[in-house]
Amino acid sequence: MRLPFHAILLALTLATPHSLTAAESLPSLIRILGQASDPQIQLDILRGLRDATQGRPSLPMPQGWQDTESRLAQSPNPEVRALATSLGLTFGSSSALASLRATLDNPAAPAPQRQEALRALLGIRDTSLPATLHKLLADPALRGPAARALASFDDPATAPALVAAYPNLAGGERRDALNTLASRPAYARSLLDAIANNTIPPRDLTAELVRQLRNLKDDQVNAGLSQVYGSIRDVPADKQAEIERYKRIYRAGGSTPGDAIRGRTAYAKVCQQCHTLFDVGGNVGPDLTGSNRGDLDYVLQNIIDPNAVIPNEYRASTFELKDGRVITGIVRQQDDRSITVATANETVQIPRPDIIDASQSQLSMMPEGLLAPLADQEFRDLIYYLGRPGQSPLLATPDTANLFFDGTSLALWNGDESTWSANHGEIIAKTTRVEPANRLLRSDLVASDFRITLRFHASPGAIITFRGEPTRDGGLRGYSLAIRPGAETTLADDRGRGTLRKSANTPPPPPQDDGWNSVEIVAAGSRILAAVNGAPILDLDDPEGARLGLIAVGLLAAEGPAEARFKDLHLDPAPQATLTTPRPPKQ
Repeated sequence: MRLPFHAILLALTLATPHSLTAAESLPSLIRILGQASDPQIQLDILRGLRDATQGRPSLPMPQGWQDTESRLAQSPNPEVRALATSLGLTFGSSSALASLRATLDNPAAPAPQRQEALRALLGIRDTSLPATLHKLLADPALRGPAARALASFDDPATAPALVAAYPNLAGGERRDALNTLASRPAYARSLLDAIANNTIPPRDLTAELVRQLRNLKDDQVNAGLSQVYGSIRDVPADKQAEIERYKRIYRAGGSTPGDAIRGRTAYAKVCQQCHTLFDVGGNVGPDLTGSNRGDLDYVLQNIIDPNAVIPNEYRASTFELKDGRVITGIVRQQDDRSITVATANETVQIPRPDIIDASQSQLSMMPEGLLAPLADQEFRDLIYYLGRPGQSPLLATPDTANLFFDGTSLALWNGDESTWSANHGEIIAKTTRVEPANRLLRSDLVASDFRITLRFHASPGAIITFRGEPTRDGGLRGYSLAIRPGAETTLADDRGRGTLRKSANTPPPPPQDDGWNSVEIVAAGSRILAAVNGAPILDLDDPEGARLGLIAVGLLAAEGPAEARFKDLHLDPAPQATLTTPRPPKQ
């Protein structure tokens, strides 16, 4: 069933500034929403309403909403329920407020639903949020979003909470925490004190953070910044001499001066937040894929002197807000209600009434001094990687492991686009025909020792390949763990060694009542352990096996149409050789 044409027209009218106050259009759309029984139509309307109300923390409740909200709350589709509750919050629903607070605070709730609850509560500036967000800094599923959200609140407990949580945060989460600490003068003073005391490593204070701190225009912050950064790592005025110095460092590496895999790790740390390369990365700066990356002079000139040539669309703008926050980024969109700004770690929609002052800089969003934190070999690795004609694997480290799966896209994954997709925290495989071979989705991450935990729902089963090497046809050869819950689990080495272990006599327990299976795989040195649904099914010492390689998830060969779903994927690149996942309790 397709969305009725008049409903599409109503949805389109919501893009106009006056439409949400019209007495007719919104109630009519709510009536259509209440009458629709197709979840896809419900989702289309709910997503349109969500987008149309973006930037408006509260609106009068339209006629018919309470009945529609009650009906949608009973939907079997979790996204329908989540979007309806989020929209109810915008319309002032007290039940929606209580429900969203409970969802956010519930560690057993699915991560996408908790993230949607956070987005909605943040949209209305819920005054109870800071205390909850401080607790969520210890929750692996929400640490990054919580750190970003705290920038919206001027709370004296926030800076100490972020500093205390910092040692336990992963690479991307640390960037989120640092950007929040650099968003207000009071937070920035705590940040600089933590750096001076080595609670936060001085090397984590990057060039873009320094620029943001200087944009605060606070004398005490500037004085602290000079002590921990300024005189030590400022870019020399003679930029041409600096370019020549880096050229000598690069050429000192010989005919193969760098390693592309290590270089991609450096790129992920220094560049990936803002730039896209081979379809991976941010969109604050230009896409580097088609640039003259193989020319050492070109690359160094743009990195060391980014302000020499600046297209207007990449000039930085700075916004001072009424609540004391300062935001620096690239203006992506603006209308009479709000301005959308892309910063180094998120896209922010700023209501115009919240802005005290706005100014566009004559400088590029890309700061000077980006190379300063890198050791000589890190620099060589980075430049070597930038010059490669194709993508290189990304080494799994504590700083990059959080990139394993972002919950919304297949960035850093490679597979048949007609089979694989990502949506609402899940990786999904669907086939409509007989599949004589396993269908794999390969991660860009290359790992040695690691722990993987995930949940899957599949028939006839799923396969997880690890420590693998790519094949010319796009496949992967390595260890392959084929899991058929309630039947058997087989570990094989696709490099010609065949089946290594088979658990047909002791099959793993069946999935829980919700149909999802939990999996844990640990590879530590020559030892490989695995558990399915909390039951250990494998403990193998294999000195002959590979110790490094790529990771993939897959759908087992099927005699007809099949589907597999994977969620809650986590990668730990430095594990102990022990299993940790308990068997889930009966639901």
